[in-house]
Amino acid sequence: MEIAVLGGGMVGSLIATELSKDYNITVIDNEPRNIEGAESKIMDVNSKEFPVEILNYDIAVNCLPGFMGFKILEILIDKKISCIDISFMPENCLELSEMAMNKNCIIVPDAGVAPGLSNLIIGNIVAKNDVKKVKIMVGGLPKKKNPPWNYKAPFSPIDVIEEYTRPARVKVNGEILVKDALTDIQNFEVEDIGELEAFLTDGLRTLLNSDNKISNVPDLSEYTIRYPGHADLIKKLIKDGSFSNDIIQYQNKSITKKEKTCRELFKEWKLNDEDEFTFMIILATTKSGKDITYTVYDERKDGWSSMSRTTGLTACAFTKLLVDNKISGSGIQCPEKLGQNESNYNFVLNYLKEKDISIQSN
Repeated sequence: MEIAVLGGGMVGSLIATELSKDYNITVIDNEPRNIEGAESKIMDVNSKEFPVEILNYDIAVNCLPGFMGFKILEILIDKKISCIDISFMPENCLELSEMAMNKNCIIVPDAGVAPGLSNLIIGNIVAKNDVKKVKIMVGGLPKKKNPPWNYKAPFSPIDVIEEYTRPARVKVNGEILVKDALTDIQNFEVEDIGELEAFLTDGLRTLLNSDNKISNVPDLSEYTIRYPGHADLIKKLIKDGSFSNDIIQYQNKSITKKEKTCRELFKEWKLNDEDEFTFMIILATTKSGKDITYTVYDERKDGWSSMSRTTGLTACAFTKLLVDNKISGSGIQCPEKLGQNESNYNFVLNYLKEKDISIQSN
């Protein structure tokens, strides 16, 4: 089995390392990557050579930044390459489902921790219960606060900014509403972690368009977790125009204000070897009033950040299901649909638990 991992960043390198234990892995990136057990191929995925190169592989794992995701997925589908995708693209991946079915390939989109593992768990909950409300809260944070941001970016900082600036879609009383990200701030405290805040972000993704029992859930929302005060700092930057596309001169180059701000933030948010953790809560309420709660917790281990682990290892589990022909059909196969298959659901959760990721439910 030949698998191409597209993008060898913090998450892609973990995926390549893990999958290389069982499969032949090649990391395709625009710069050299030294990943034990995996081959490295330097290539720009936007080049004319890429569609030809990708024919050498049976499966791709797309770990590229979100702004590249949809275009690359189109290329993969056109070449009949099945894909596990964690790119967090702004476009609606479901638009490619018919194309994928016609090309007889399988695409598992948003296959990280949230969206991804969250969708899988929600799919399983909804398959067994008559649910009226679901709330997801998730975030990766350093254990030691580092003012003023009290934050380090555990994955592509470009996609972090995208979370903060992309409008958040929620479902209220059966209607999909669009709200500003960073709003509806909720403050709470967690034992052994301390005070936290959560604010709306656009993490529901395909849950809003599911054509199964999830479509009958009238209230859905997703929040990003940070330490208190983080959202207000970001909102101030937005208000000041720091994320605008206005052209300015910076270090003798013409760039946008957004690019300048991102460069500055990336320096402050760079994640090195700090102790950090990922924490996710899924809260579901049935129409009979029963509360169902899942918590996911992980910390840095063996040199890998917790967000790399929770995102990358979930993608690895989905990849193994795909390799073993456990995902039936073709087209776009969303994680929430896979979660309704008890065997696939148990495989993913057991795989993560074996990797020392804590998953608890009431």
